[in-house]
Amino acid sequence: MLVFVPLSPPDLDAWASSGRRDVSGFAATPVFLETFGLPSHDIEDADLTLLEVAGVAGLLAHGVRLVAVCQTEASGSEPAEFGAVVAEGVRWGAVESLFADDADGAARAAAVGTVLAGAGLEEAWEADAVSDLLRGTELLWHSSTEWEPLSH
Repeated sequence: MLVFVPLSPPDLDAWASSGRRDVSGFAATPVFLETFGLPSHDIEDADLTLLEVAGVAGLLAHGVRLVAVCQTEASGSEPAEFGAVVAEGVRWGAVESLFADDADGAARAAAVGTVLAGAGLEEAWEADAVSDLLRGTELLWHSSTEWEPLSH
C-alpha cells in the first residue's frame, strides 16, 4: 500500500542516510475511505486527500509540510478515520516520491502552524486556516533522489 509519511527535514536526512526507518503515516484504509466518502477505486482523490492529511500532520508535528510517499506493508493506528498506519523497517528504496512546499507555501504553512499550535489533527483539519492553506498552496513533487536539499 502507498503510505504518506510526514517528516521533519532531519528525519528525512536520517532515513535517506541510514536506509531504513520505522514510519508513521497515512494510507487509504477502509476506515479512511469511508470517513472521507471515497470509493475504493478512486485512487487519485484518495491519494490527494492523504497527501493533504500527511502535510497537515507534518505541519502540526514538525512545523513543515514535508511528505515521503512509500510503498510498504503497514498496519492501522490512530486516528483511524484519517488512515493512520505504522510500518517497521521501511527501506529508503521504497520511497517513490517526496512532496514539500516552495518558499511561499512554506511561509504560509508556518503562519498557519503558529495559529494551530497545540491542536490535534482532527481539530486542525476542521480549521478555516487549514482549508485556506490547502486551497491556496500545493505541495511540489520531488523524486526520492532529490532528498538532500529538502533535508535542510
